[in-house]
Amino acid sequence: MKYSAYVIVVLCTLSGLLRAEQTYTVKNERFESFNGMKETVFHMSELKLIGRQRLINGTVTFDDDMASDHYKAQIELFSSPQGDDQYKKLPMGVPRTPICEAMKDLYTKILQPSLIEGENTNFPFIPEEGLCPIPKGEYYIKNVELNIDSWPNQAPRGIIKAVLTLFKDEINVGGGTLYIRIEDRE
Repeated sequence: MKYSAYVIVVLCTLSGLLRAEQTYTVKNERFESFNGMKETVFHMSELKLIGRQRLINGTVTFDDDMASDHYKAQIELFSSPQGDDQYKKLPMGVPRTPICEAMKDLYTKILQPSLIEGENTNFPFIPEEGLCPIPKGEYYIKNVELNIDSWPNQAPRGIIKAVLTLFKDEINVGGGTLYIRIEDRE
């Protein structure tokens, strides 16, 4: 029994060390939405960055219940180290992935820590086992600052452009581009 208690103390200590504070800061710079090619069923046009803190506010709308049999998500990442709009595509990102898998594997790890159901959004919490289909609806986002605790320890500095595109039967049905500034922590 003493051995078990010792192991628990060691594991708790190590997990605290592994969760060290990020060596960088992230600031939202700009957000742009775009419509789909033929139709738009994923609307981000109401999202805006407000105030000096550049908090994300507005609504996101899904016109359909989005299941993986028809819908996919893709994220492309670009970097401008000098912040001069000279972007180069990064080798990381997310290729077209069935929507439910993308939400389970990416949304829950990267965005869900920032979006708290009932606090700053009405978007449903996605449990570990996932949520499928993603329910049709209009979801608000209020005063969101990105929580980067779960982000990778290493990130390129400068402006990162993240382009999220949703596809229905392989045709673009809307998305948005978030520009963030990543700088060394002072």
